[in-house]
Amino acid sequence: MLDSDVNNADAALFVEFYLYDKEPYKNMPFIRIMMPGDSTNVVEQLVRDHHKERFARQWLHYQMSQSDGPVIGTPLNQWHIDQPEEFSSAQMAELHILKFQSVEQVATASDSQLQRVGMGAMGLRERARAYITSRNQSENTTELSETKKKLQELEAQMAMILENQRKPGRPRKEV
Repeated sequence: MLDSDVNNADAALFVEFYLYDKEPYKNMPFIRIMMPGDSTNVVEQLVRDHHKERFARQWLHYQMSQSDGPVIGTPLNQWHIDQPEEFSSAQMAELHILKFQSVEQVATASDSQLQRVGMGAMGLRERARAYITSRNQSENTTELSETKKKLQELEAQMAMILENQRKPGRPRKEV
């Protein structure tokens, strides 16, 4: 058995997604795959779905660098909409420049990451944590009230079924 059959052979590859800059494929995503140290074996081609699946981590990094990738968590603009007095549009623009995309990223940011944000970053992190906590609590409360409502409806249906159900035994003769 070859070592590449057992271990992840793709982990040893250099994979890069980029925008092609020449016609006829101008501004289309391309992939470059090569073995580090071997410049004679380089694959460059138009991105296909199997590339996105095979190199998912690199594809996600490319999407995030292009600012059109999926946001995992609560988007920053949702925080600004919900609490404009806590999180201003200027703060949101500054965090977007630093590539923060979600409230969860701000809430879990390390001190060294927050140093780039500047003054008030520690307070911003605490406000992000408080926002996430309050949002989760309100979602849980809403879920709980919906579940209680469904339970009451089911109990009413069960009571109606039991009421209309025939009693056990032989039916009485009507005289």
